[in-house]
Amino acid sequence: MRKAKGFAFGSFASRKINAKICAFLLMLSLVFPAAALSSPGDPLTWRDSTWDYRSEDSSDVLSEIKPWRMAGVASLTLVSYGVAYGFVLKKGWWDESERGFHIQNDFDYALNLDKLGHFAAGVAFAEFFYEGYRWAGASEFQSYLFAGASALATHIAIDIKDGFAPKWGFSFVDVLSGGLGGFLPMAERYVPLFKYIDLKWSYWINSNAYYNQEHSASDGIFTDDYVNHTYWLSVKPYRLLPETARKYYPSWLAIAVGLSIDDGVFTGAKNPHREVYIALDYDLEAFRPQSRLARTIIKALNYFKLPAPTIQVYPKFNWYLLYPIKF
Repeated sequence: MRKAKGFAFGSFASRKINAKICAFLLMLSLVFPAAALSSPGDPLTWRDSTWDYRSEDSSDVLSEIKPWRMAGVASLTLVSYGVAYGFVLKKGWWDESERGFHIQNDFDYALNLDKLGHFAAGVAFAEFFYEGYRWAGASEFQSYLFAGASALATHIAIDIKDGFAPKWGFSFVDVLSGGLGGFLPMAERYVPLFKYIDLKWSYWINSNAYYNQEHSASDGIFTDDYVNHTYWLSVKPYRLLPETARKYYPSWLAIAVGLSIDDGVFTGAKNPHREVYIALDYDLEAFRPQSRLARTIIKALNYFKLPAPTIQVYPKFNWYLLYPIKF
């Protein structure tokens, strides 16, 4: 009986592996013909030209600050903070009484992957603020600068609140991580290095280890579910190649290196560890957005690492057809 079960499982596993291999070969068959069909006359991507896809067309936006619009941005920000606190942040803080303000730099929590989480949150805040300030008429540079400062101020406010929580504390490192993230959009606009790289995030629930814990709220919040978070550095080979070689490589195909953690962090395993991945990625800027609305949408979507063939290289070797979805 045991032998029959083992044979059935082996047959199932073999079919699953064969299906993955076939799907992976199909993916390659779609990718490399695209490279072959590229012609030397293809226009350069926006960051290879004198006009950056993130730069603003003066005809698309106001040239001077409108006080009533700035007031509208401030009002919407306060409302957003209230909604975020009521439906998300309060759940992640506590239900019991406060304690006195205290400092707690949690260097061992989630193997420090949470610092990348704070960084990503800073990016999201800054992009939100940037669009508001630009709509209100601030210059491009002013909007990026004010957005970064606003994201930093938001993190300071959140961590001050954490400083009174019974299970948390004010963390200078968390504030620094979020503050640096707040200035990433500005760096992506003005620092040449970011012509060649993107920072991205992916999330998919493959493990319930975090949600199976006891939380102040009944079900926890996804922002702390670091077991299912992966943070990526995406490199754009097309932009690194000399112009004569670019016809052989699709402009939209990038290579990403990702960092995550295993669920032992939340299950109490003796030696929880980090996980390192290498994956194919998509540079959405290669679609060359024209209008300001299209550029804004691409800018937002390009922060997300979309599912793609992926290899896990540490601490063990594995591969997935559409990571972060594991099947």
